[in-house]
Amino acid sequence: MTAGWTAYWIERFRPVLFVPAAILVAAASRAGIEADLTSWMIDIFCALLLLGQFRLWDDLADRGRDRAAHPSRVLVRAARVAPFVATCLILATLNVVLAAWLRGASAAAAVGALDIAAAAWYRWRPARRTAATDLILLSKYPALVLSLAVGSTASLSALVLSAAAIYGLACAFEIWHDASGPLRIINS
Repeated sequence: MTAGWTAYWIERFRPVLFVPAAILVAAASRAGIEADLTSWMIDIFCALLLLGQFRLWDDLADRGRDRAAHPSRVLVRAARVAPFVATCLILATLNVVLAAWLRGASAAAAVGALDIAAAAWYRWRPARRTAATDLILLSKYPALVLSLAVGSTASLSALVLSAAAIYGLACAFEIWHDASGPLRIINS
């Protein structure tokens, strides 16, 4: 299992993509406020953990779809998904605990609410991907920004603007990255 677990993270959580994403999410959550290097590193680390949790959760939820579209993916070929589910649960718990420890009960509640919303979405979403379902799924990125910002001194308008910018970037990346995705107006 260790080889499969490691292979999954190498395949689906490439640092060249997710470290810059974590930096952008952390920066957006600090809209207009100054921070020392330690605070920045902590926020980037927290963003990376949240991104890891939701990447894995997305892939677990899409495993059925990916059997047809991406049969060579590690998670699709895995004989057992229990270790991946356990990892996702551990990340979810760790993210709530870190939010509580670093920013208090309100931050933990925000991360927990995001987890509950995601669980509901994965449970009741339509079987077929559409532009609307992709846009809803991508709303997790501004939600990550807002959950990281709980308890900060950033102005609400700056946070809303930065969360909207992250949403726009996530949508643009999805359009560029997923040639067959429903957000693409012209599929290549």
